[in-house]
Amino acid sequence: MAGNGYVSEANRKAIEAAIAELGYRPNTLAQALRSNRSNVIGAVFVDVGTPYFANMIYGLQRAARPAGKALMVSSGYADQDEEARAVIELIDRSCDGIIVYLERPMRADVVEMLRRSQIPVVSIGHKPSPVSRGQVILDNFGGARAAMRHLLEQGHRRIVHLSGQADFGDTIARRDGMVAALNEFGMNMDDLHIVGGEFHQEFGYSATLDLLNERRDFTAVFAGDDDIAAGVLLALRQRGIRVPEDISVIGFDDAFHARHMWPPLTTVRQPMDALGDAAARLLLELLARPDSGPLEARIDTELVVRSSVAAPAMQREDA
Repeated sequence: MAGNGYVSEANRKAIEAAIAELGYRPNTLAQALRSNRSNVIGAVFVDVGTPYFANMIYGLQRAARPAGKALMVSSGYADQDEEARAVIELIDRSCDGIIVYLERPMRADVVEMLRRSQIPVVSIGHKPSPVSRGQVILDNFGGARAAMRHLLEQGHRRIVHLSGQADFGDTIARRDGMVAALNEFGMNMDDLHIVGGEFHQEFGYSATLDLLNERRDFTAVFAGDDDIAAGVLLALRQRGIRVPEDISVIGFDDAFHARHMWPPLTTVRQPMDALGDAAARLLLELLARPDSGPLEARIDTELVVRSSVAAPAMQREDA
């Protein structure tokens, strides 16, 4: 039944017929005991309840399931102790390997536990853990640079950036990409008005209303992600401000709802499923070749131009 050793064709067919008739299924626990592996991959993400990470989990499963690996996924909520608790749970369950997407430095006691366990770890993002033997990096820098360059090429100079949490790795990489684009146009960080907050629609909505109430002069909003952008669009619509005729809006992620917003959102596409797929494949390679590493994969982003960005109104009038 395991496919090992010689069996005649007639006997093989007879065995397969008996298996089908009896409805036999292999005992995965027994197989794990024999192989000294649990056949389970653990993963800790910031919040598995969001579409952002759900797509990543989809990609992870797409690569892991054909390899006979089940998934055990948990959230760390960008809190060091919650992240530590989630990783420890996966260690205690003897996962074959662990994939982490963390926003806080891994606690020293957890690092030591992973070292003693010798469980291979793959990190996603710009903050690899000290025990990572594989890392998947998403080009947040390049994506943000392309988005900011698009606004600048349209003629925007009075730009507001509504960012996520200031100390998140994604936020920092995107900010650096924006600054690189500004420098290309003879500008710098001082030419960009930044409002820090969280990756939530509620923040985009309230921050935009605050900007309008302050009568701040701006022609474009670069939202830290598409959820923030959704809040921006809602606030502008409620105030009777047209997008992109009066103010342009650009997002980041290309979440499912980005194309269904009104107007359809210009944004940066992050292939989150590809990110999860790449992380799983690195981990599977580490499991197949324990002496390999460190391994790395890079995932590109792509500017998706839709209908929420245009030249500033004053520039169109002059033309």
